[in-house]
Amino acid sequence: MTATTVDLEKYKNDGWGLSFKALTGLIEAMDSLPEVKAIEFGSGFSTEFLLDYANVSNKDMSIDSFDNDKKYKHKDAVLAPLIQCNDKNYRKMFEQGEIDWSLFKKRWWKPKTRQKNCFYDISAFNFKDNYNLAIIDGPHGNGRNFAYLLLKNKMKSGYLFIDDFNHYDFVETASKLFDLEEITRVEAPKDNFILLKIINKT
Repeated sequence: MTATTVDLEKYKNDGWGLSFKALTGLIEAMDSLPEVKAIEFGSGFSTEFLLDYANVSNKDMSIDSFDNDKKYKHKDAVLAPLIQCNDKNYRKMFEQGEIDWSLFKKRWWKPKTRQKNCFYDISAFNFKDNYNLAIIDGPHGNGRNFAYLLLKNKMKSGYLFIDDFNHYDFVETASKLFDLEEITRVEAPKDNFILLKIINKT
């Protein structure tokens, strides 16, 4: 199978964007899918890349993307403010295996890289039931794990791409909710990601 050709030179990677290796891995993953139903947490250059892929691949493709920062949010992404819960409620939701939006409160202070238990306020969004690609690149902090609770009943197969995967227990948490096969792992100071395949659920 010939890989889809996307001009990757336009996507600058200064440690905050996805690398050439990451984008190449995503192309290979999307090429293996008959259609692409993507959901993205944290938008920007990666959103532009997905749109470029859609244009050159001619595949049936949809993209739901979210970000809390107007500076980095792609124009086609949903702007969603951050919400936050305390440690007790964070543990409670993972014990229950589902998000309880009532346990969050609006986060009023400026986002930072090591913030705790934060996620996007997307409780009113109309999510699809058949995503097959999730790009998890936001928000900052351990709250990216909430994405798995949101997706566990909306992804039966496909791929999870996790940026900065070893900063927190992202892989361990995902493995409790999905049957996963590791496809690609890269660990470097400015290139840190993992691509996992979800084993089909019957």
